[in-house]
Amino acid sequence: MSMASKAKEEAMDLQALPLIDEPDSRQFVLRVGAHRARMEYDRDGDRIFLGTLDVPRPVVELGVGDVVMEKTLMWVEENRLKLIPTAPAIKAYLRKHTAWQRLLLKGVQV
Repeated sequence: MSMASKAKEEAMDLQALPLIDEPDSRQFVLRVGAHRARMEYDRDGDRIFLGTLDVPRPVVELGVGDVVMEKTLMWVEENRLKLIPTAPAIKAYLRKHTAWQRLLLKGVQV
């Protein structure tokens, strides 16, 4: 199996990986093999502030960052929270994927 097809196969499996909420450390974690991609957050009532997205270099090219973003936003929607992005990368993701802007707290711009 070539490296490209192996990477593609692993990328397909990313959607099946669970996003783990670690409330004590205020982060969502997606484990990809031995690596942990993390999305930091803070909550205040029905508001969630998304902070830094940290994706280990060895799994960046697999598209792990986008998967973590998508799974985090689905979690935010399922839990009926109002989204306030605080990191530039998250605001950029929301500008690119405008459908998710429905989760933004009223008046918040990206």
